[in-house]
Amino acid sequence: MAKVGLVTVSAVACAALGGNATSTLPPAGSANVVHVSTEMDAAGLYNRAQVKFAAHDAAGGLADLKSMLAMTSSDADALALQAIWSEQIEDAAARDAALSRLSDINPAAALTARNVIDGVNAAAQIVPSTQTVAAPSSPTAIVILGYGLRDDGTMAAELVNRLQAGLRQAHATPDIPVFVTGGVPKRGITEAAAMKAWLLVHGVAESRITTEDRSTSTVTNAQYTTELLRQRGIAEAILVTSPSHIRRAAANFASAGTRVTGAVTTATDLDKYLTPYTREQQAGIRLEATRAAGIPVTKTGSAQPDPGGGALPGAADFAGLSDVVGRFLDLIMESSGSLSAQ
Repeated sequence: MAKVGLVTVSAVACAALGGNATSTLPPAGSANVVHVSTEMDAAGLYNRAQVKFAAHDAAGGLADLKSMLAMTSSDADALALQAIWSEQIEDAAARDAALSRLSDINPAAALTARNVIDGVNAAAQIVPSTQTVAAPSSPTAIVILGYGLRDDGTMAAELVNRLQAGLRQAHATPDIPVFVTGGVPKRGITEAAAMKAWLLVHGVAESRITTEDRSTSTVTNAQYTTELLRQRGIAEAILVTSPSHIRRAAANFASAGTRVTGAVTTATDLDKYLTPYTREQQAGIRLEATRAAGIPVTKTGSAQPDPGGGALPGAADFAGLSDVVGRFLDLIMESSGSLSAQ
């Protein structure tokens, strides 16, 4: 069933691109379809590559990026994706060539691409643990990730579990700040506000707590919290979340620019998540990590980033995943590496 879903996502997405994302794609069934790469503009090739990456066709997506870069060899987003997805298929030569070219034309983009590559590789190897970790010598924060509130604004049991794990870490490292992250208000209460109130009741000083209450997904958890950390001169974090969520969260934070130096999880289903991700399973967190890094999902004409930042037509876009839906994604990746059920 998952295999059928994957084919459907890919087929629908590619069909949608042909009708909407670029006017130069020939219609289905055209005799010229074999020569589509020579007739499609650069933006269309970029968008089609992104559809293929979402469908776990890394090789196909890379082929489209290669065609695009033959037209516009200095597109930083395409080079970044080429490096990131060459890592997925273990093509070190292509990865390094893309990074070298990118370093010459846009050093900041090259650093972002390396953050994604290194972040996904490190996240895939995380073994969830309830044990607290020692704080490194450099400026670090504890970041407790939110979890959807109940409709009445009260906290779900797993969010309390995350807070209890975060409290243990706060006691173990009493000199570092605590950030709580999560928006999506229920009855006027955000996840971050509810989390802060709980920590205050349990003895954490208010001066130690910073709230991030704009985010609606793990991607925006990482992006907005990274902004707040930078304002405090902090580049590293100890993440606190659930075993099912820690690898995806760590990849996103690293890709957004926060180095993950430690992880503490709840005990929820811990034994189900002790095996590191396979290369196939990494495709899902790699895709979402590119969103956290701010690499455009789509481009418009002349290969300009889509100002709307919208999802590819018909393709799965994980930037706005709620935590509940995201947990479902994690379960799928654990079992088969497929994103098709999303």
